[in-house]
Amino acid sequence: MLKIHVIDAAHGDCILIDFDHSKILIDCGPKSFKVRRGVLANIEKLLGEHGTIDIAVVTHNDDDHIGGYKFLLDTDVKIGTIIFNSLQDIPNIVKSAQKQISYSQDHLLRKKLLEEKGIQVQCLTRDSVSFMHRDIKLTAITPTVATLEKMLNNSIIKEEKKRQKQISSTGIEEVTLGEALKIIKLDEDILKNDPSVTNKSSISLIIEYKGFTGIFLGDAHAEDVIEGLKIAGFENHKFDLVKVSHHGSERNTSTELLELIGKSEYIICANNETNHNHPNNITLARILSLDSNPAIHLSSNSSKLLAKIEECKNLNFDINETSPTDGVNTIYYEYK
Repeated sequence: MLKIHVIDAAHGDCILIDFDHSKILIDCGPKSFKVRRGVLANIEKLLGEHGTIDIAVVTHNDDDHIGGYKFLLDTDVKIGTIIFNSLQDIPNIVKSAQKQISYSQDHLLRKKLLEEKGIQVQCLTRDSVSFMHRDIKLTAITPTVATLEKMLNNSIIKEEKKRQKQISSTGIEEVTLGEALKIIKLDEDILKNDPSVTNKSSISLIIEYKGFTGIFLGDAHAEDVIEGLKIAGFENHKFDLVKVSHHGSERNTSTELLELIGKSEYIICANNETNHNHPNNITLARILSLDSNPAIHLSSNSSKLLAKIEECKNLNFDINETSPTDGVNTIYYEYK
């Protein structure tokens, strides 16, 4: 039986996929002591004594995805291979002679992996061949090599950090769920694209095993995922599960993307405790407009998040939600 453990990482991402014979970790939450303590404890508990992660994936360089990895490496957990498009490796990927640069967490993690742990680092882009582990297939839908090349521009990175600071300090008033549904019904829903270069560099993965197909979108941009799915030949594919991009931000999940993926089950990694209002009511409305009774698996059982789900039900949507027990929400799939 396939088990997908959605670990409560507050506003971050952390998903452990258990294939019985192999385990894949996608992101490790933020570096915040309070959050990472629970994340690491749950990872170790799920792995058991002398636990091993066969493949660990760092989707991109934002703290709420990469931050916990440095501390995971200080535990007794063993990691076989880490998939990580580190800024230290990008010059080799894009064949660039440009000086290597880094975000501090990227640099520290890469240094720890290479110099202290000797863990194999594997880069993965849309331009790569699929990564195989035993009979598990991982296909990157994003990013492209061209996107990673942009990450080498120091001025872009500096401007990106400045912009992220400005965004995080500004509260954004959110429309109600009822208003969001009305906007979509009137065909007035316009996607405002995520401007983050870091999010655009996110690894989004299709994972296939014994008839199961899941798509894990990190914080990827909707238009890039759409393009990647079409290029990879997944236009009419039936997905069992989708990890919604960027905590359910309205800037990363378009109606076009949801229609392309088709009816599925949804994982949302968010707690609605930040001023970003993730998951956003526009994203929830887009999902509900296509599927009136979706299965939504939550990473948190915060009162604000559960209130959003209750609001959906009050509008007569039959949502089948699951939420964590002791910090872990486990989804089970029988192999076909």
